[in-house]
Amino acid sequence: MFVSIEVITTLASAFAVIAASLAGFAWVVKRMDDRFAQQDARIDAKFAAQDARMDARFAEQDARIDARFGQVDARFAEVRGEIAEVRTEVADLRGEVVDVKISIARFEGPPRRLLTQV
Repeated sequence: MFVSIEVITTLASAFAVIAASLAGFAWVVKRMDDRFAQQDARIDAKFAAQDARMDARFAEQDARIDARFGQVDARFAEVRGEIAEVRTEVADLRGEVVDVKISIARFEGPPRRLLTQV
């Protein structure tokens, strides 16, 4: 079988064009992948920075809230102490009121029988 040089050249040219097209397409795809990776890294860095800022703000707010709740708890303890004092004073007043009632009853009660009225 005899193949002319023109056919061989045409086939070689077609193969070269196809290979060059595939290589060019692969190069474009590789550049796009590199760009996407670069953009992903950039976006990830921005998200990481934003996450760090938000975490710092949340930690600051948590500390402020914890401090505020500590103050509220201290105030509740103080109020509980004051309530205990008031209860003690009310119990003392109850005893004194009983003594006052007895004294009033003695003043207003019936005259004593052993004493003579003048």
